Amino acid sequence: MSTALLPGVIERTTTEMGNTWIIGFISLLAISATWSLETVARSEHFRLGHEVILTCCNKTWSEMIYTIWKIDRGGTVCQISSGVNDQPLDSCNDGKVMLNTTSGESYLRIPEFSISDEGFYYCESVYRGGSNSANINVSVIVAPPTVSASLEWEGSKRVAVCLAEGGKPAASISWRNTWNSTSTTAGTIKAIQNQDGSYSVERRLVLPDVIPMGNLTCDVRHPSWVEVHTVTLPIPEGASIPWLHVIISVVTISVIMATLGGLYFTQKHLCRISPSTPSESKAPQSQDYVEEVEPYASYVQRVNSIYNSSADLFT
Repeated sequence: MSTALLPGVIERTTTEMGNTWIIGFISLLAISATWSLETVARSEHFRLGHEVILTCCNKTWSEMIYTIWKIDRGGTVCQISSGVNDQPLDSCNDGKVMLNTTSGESYLRIPEFSISDEGFYYCESVYRGGSNSANINVSVIVAPPTVSASLEWEGSKRVAVCLAEGGKPAASISWRNTWNSTSTTAGTIKAIQNQDGSYSVERRLVLPDVIPMGNLTCDVRHPSWVEVHTVTLPIPEGASIPWLHVIISVVTISVIMATLGGLYFTQKHLCRISPSTPSESKAPQSQDYVEEVEPYASYVQRVNSIYNSSADLFT
């Protein structure tokens, strides 16, 4: 009797095993589909200097198998990871750390957010019963620039320079003056991106040679400010003559005067000295010397009446 029932038992057992395998396979497909659907992409913005907390999923550490953070900052990728059976890994070495909340949820902490922390943060968490992954685009909300103004020389022209450094996004600069309202947007402007992702903007304004009384004002606008930031640049009134040009002019005039004086002296000296012949003796030379002195004495006698009167007393 038991032998007669054996084929039926084997048949039912085989059918049940087949059904179990199918159910397991379907469950595996469902889990895989669930994993793929939990991959999300999002963007998050933070202020400079603030603490930043990034989470990958809401599972507790007791449920976790491992968590990996891959951080891409301008093409440079580093990794921070931790697992149940693995040693913690940190190839970033810049202060970021992976911690757990009091309830056991894992998160990535950036102690003081800076522009250099901007980038793409890829997170992957595997836990019992599933997994989760996320692509997070992390960036700064706004970063205010540092504003300064100065006066420079370009050849014989004075140039007012306004500089807004380290802002994100780039700042907007304009000049405002009291002598010509149409020059507020004049001048050349240059914007460069710094290595940390911020921008430095410079606007240069060539000043006229003669400026009436008044100051030059640099207006800087940036999304991080509600009001316009201004920097006043005092401009000395009067002609724009650089000291270098003054020195060059004085030296040039001195050289010209010295040259003219030398030419005059040379010409006068040549006129007084007559050419000598070989037969002449030294006596004519002394006579020339007397002729050189006599005109001065005769001139003094004629001009100075006191000298003439005293001379008459002794004659």
